[in-house]
Amino acid sequence: MIVCGGIRIRDAVDDNVRNTLAALAERGLMLGGICTGAYALMTSGLLDGYRCAVHWENLSALHAEFPDVDFADELFVVDRDRLTCTGGTAPLDLMLNLVGARFGQKMATQVSEQFILERIRSSTHPQPIPVDSRVGFSRAELIEAVRLMEANVVEPLTLEELSRLVGLSQRHLQRMFKTYLDDSPTHYYLTLRLKRARDLLRTTDTTIAQITSDCGFNSPCHFSKAFRAQFGHAPSYERRSYKQ
Repeated sequence: MIVCGGIRIRDAVDDNVRNTLAALAERGLMLGGICTGAYALMTSGLLDGYRCAVHWENLSALHAEFPDVDFADELFVVDRDRLTCTGGTAPLDLMLNLVGARFGQKMATQVSEQFILERIRSSTHPQPIPVDSRVGFSRAELIEAVRLMEANVVEPLTLEELSRLVGLSQRHLQRMFKTYLDDSPTHYYLTLRLKRARDLLRTTDTTIAQITSDCGFNSPCHFSKAFRAQFGHAPSYERRSYKQ
């Protein structure tokens, strides 16, 4: 049973909907929510303790309202007997992954070709969440710092340069990152560059040596070590496994 959301989902979810979903859950049915449809499951307590994907526009408000739900920055999530999806074109990726899991990747590829879909995104594909929505519009210095990081991947800025450009001391910038992103500026920057590299590995035929340079790493060895520490495997494995 999948609940498809909409603009006025809160008005649509009443006790009858909650009771119906709870009864289905007791019967062990797989329950899902597309876009704001996940709200129906959350308000029924059926996503407590589960990982969940929602559209970035709703992420901040829902995170505050439902602290027991583990929100993920992914296009879709399948966690045990719950599945959730961000909306937009992501439900198509979810459907194709479910087809692949049940009937094989060949069948999923054939279905994707009927939709004239260039590639099937996996469940681990990150949702592109604008930094404004992640940290709040009032944190102008933090937003600017992240934007500077995103604009300077090939030649990464130093912490000193970042702090100077946003008009904060290094210590103040570090505190702000810790408070709002639960990370240090240095590690956040590194993760951003590694995710950019992962996207290039998945979606292009650019050589690993060139990706190393394009993402601001000194050498393929340095890049490979950092990539393995972040994702648990080598860049070459990422490319092979994603394109199989």
